[in-house]
Amino acid sequence: MAMLRGYLYVDLIEADNLPDCDTAFFNIDPKDTSDAFAQVKIGPCVLCKTAVINNDLSPKWQESHRIPVCHLADELQIQVLDKDHFDAGVLGEVSIRPEDLMDGETLQGWYPLSGCDGRINLKMNYVPKDMIEATFEVPDCYFPLREGCKITLYQDAHCPPLSIYEGIPTVDGEIFNAPCAWIDLYKAVNSAQRFIYVTGWSVYTATVLVRDECDCEEGKGESFGELLKRKADEGVRVLVMIWNEKMSTDLTAGFMGTHDEETRLYFQDSDVEVAVVPRVRSLEGMASFFQNQFSQTCYTHHQKTVIVDCPPADEEELPRIQAFIGGLDITDGRYDTPEHELFKTLQTLHQGDFYNGVATTTCEVGPREPWHDIHCRLEGPVALDVLANFTERWRKQVHDRESRLLPISREEFSLEPVTCEESEMWSAQIFRSITSDSALFKFDRFSTIPKRKGKYVDDSIHRAYIHQIRRADSFLYIENQYFLGSAYNWDEEQNTKAYHLIPLEITQRIVEKINEGKYMAAYVIVPMFPEGDPTSGPVQEILHWQHRTMQMMYRTIAQAIEANELDTHPRDYLSFFCLAKGECPDEIPQDLSPPEPDTPAAKLRDNARLMIYVHSKMMIVDDDYIIVGSANINQRSMGGTRDSEIAVGCFQPLHTREVSGQPQGSVSKFRMALWAEHLGSFDETFLNPGSIECMRAINEVSDSNWTAYAADEPCKIEGHLMRYPVDVSQDGSVMSLEGSENFPDTTAPVLGAPNFLPNKLTT
Repeated sequence: MAMLRGYLYVDLIEADNLPDCDTAFFNIDPKDTSDAFAQVKIGPCVLCKTAVINNDLSPKWQESHRIPVCHLADELQIQVLDKDHFDAGVLGEVSIRPEDLMDGETLQGWYPLSGCDGRINLKMNYVPKDMIEATFEVPDCYFPLREGCKITLYQDAHCPPLSIYEGIPTVDGEIFNAPCAWIDLYKAVNSAQRFIYVTGWSVYTATVLVRDECDCEEGKGESFGELLKRKADEGVRVLVMIWNEKMSTDLTAGFMGTHDEETRLYFQDSDVEVAVVPRVRSLEGMASFFQNQFSQTCYTHHQKTVIVDCPPADEEELPRIQAFIGGLDITDGRYDTPEHELFKTLQTLHQGDFYNGVATTTCEVGPREPWHDIHCRLEGPVALDVLANFTERWRKQVHDRESRLLPISREEFSLEPVTCEESEMWSAQIFRSITSDSALFKFDRFSTIPKRKGKYVDDSIHRAYIHQIRRADSFLYIENQYFLGSAYNWDEEQNTKAYHLIPLEITQRIVEKINEGKYMAAYVIVPMFPEGDPTSGPVQEILHWQHRTMQMMYRTIAQAIEANELDTHPRDYLSFFCLAKGECPDEIPQDLSPPEPDTPAAKLRDNARLMIYVHSKMMIVDDDYIIVGSANINQRSMGGTRDSEIAVGCFQPLHTREVSGQPQGSVSKFRMALWAEHLGSFDETFLNPGSIECMRAINEVSDSNWTAYAADEPCKIEGHLMRYPVDVSQDGSVMSLEGSENFPDTTAPVLGAPNFLPNKLTT
């Protein structure tokens, strides 16, 4: 077995003299012959597939594939298959030994196919990760790294001044002042004079952005729908592009509650233009018809962006462009603060915006579902790439209204880098998960986008995570709504459709450091359980995949600990956490309605606790680089062909570990502000997250918080960070935590369970 960790470059050019397998009695056309495609596999994992060439025994695919790999392999299989209506049969295959690729040589030419008289023409070479420069820029992406940018990072939708930030180092010595995402968003939209472009998984017109006392009193109480209508009436071009949830209609809300039909009807007689677009896949054939229907029903447009023009900078005459991207949809339930109140804000900040997707209760009774998220604002050249993403999507899926896009030129807009202090300057790069079915890519950028099954696929978010994990030196800090993948390396169920590399790449980076006699930490925060009924089949299956992923990672780390004879534990290197809120029942407002006896709401009222739903999609590397976007760590987001996503990776050139040793720029301060939110205060131990002392201190606090949260006696807990309720043994086995086999106040097993749903849905 050899470890392939780097990039595999494969050209599947053509095949010749294939057998004709389309001779079944139900073939209507006597001219039917094999419908051939080729694929490359390592074990159960399919690395790439070509398009299907119908009725051709000498098909010419002419496809080039760039494949990130992190696989133990004894062979690579190149297979040629015949596509039938509902299946595919192997016509022949070639086996390649990984050792033949290790010396950097390129394998190319005609190779005979075993099992038939045919042959395949291919080209293959392998580039190990150590030969790829560990740059901040992710190479070979559709959007290059942009210099001269300004980035604002947001935790939660609103951040009032809080004492938890005391102690976070600042330049002026003042208390760290966290910016407010939705106030800044309101100001940006309200000041737009030319255009406002919005994309979303959900855009709910009744959402109020400004609710608390602030310097934006004119926006208080105005809904997002009212704001967009008013701006359109002022002559601003307002285009809104939202995902079409197929199960929603004028009369039914749909399974996901995205309000897409409500939003369309709300703007119907206004100057706001709304496009409700499905996640389409243009596939051919009888089986492909069902795949297309499956994609439109089950996969989503998940990007959350707002792009607007903004007033000229100082000493400039032309307006600029700014963009907001991240995890926050402008919809119900997203407004929250770092305090994440359960009951106290039901009749104030959350009046008219009650949301609970994990428990059955009402706005009169509570609790609400606390919501933690991360977002950002982009200014400078990188904002133009977010604009390009919008226009490419609009031109592809709303092509009948392409003329509604406003021309953007240097004569009318300032497209130059921002002007600010050099120490405050950022470099940033946009990444996506999207296919040519959903975006009209520029011809001169096709070389950066690989083909899969004949479609162009931008999977740069996945490649960005891989690239940055490989260059990580001391720690990774991840917050994500889901964490599952690298199924090909699980103990069991290795053919589960979750083949992205991120969990195994994290593991291998930690193991590398252990083998070098060095230390590296990975902190991962996920929700206690996915949104929905935790006992339901889909939620339990996602938890099952998460358990498989955790165990794969911990067992690999445990083997490295044993091999190096270290007196450490797997949780010293990798720890999983969740967020939850524990309140004192005496502090619940007395004017709330009492819950019905013996109901879930009654149990929640008695125990005054609930998980904080983690919806973030963020990774921080070594306190000097951050990725923020809409992409989850699952196959749906990372594969490129399922949900559409967008993210940004960014850093401050004067605040990197190469320049300043211990980075203390905006990325570092943002990470410390998040930890202050989660732990209830700031501690100097947090200054060095790449130390085993810091990891152990965080584990100690989170273990204690979980014990208090899961106890029978309700109590107020100052921090929100909890250990994820599993027990990790010295050999890396992941089991139920004693006394916490089920999530508190539920009958749902923490480790989950498989079911009979198509795993493409839950991975």
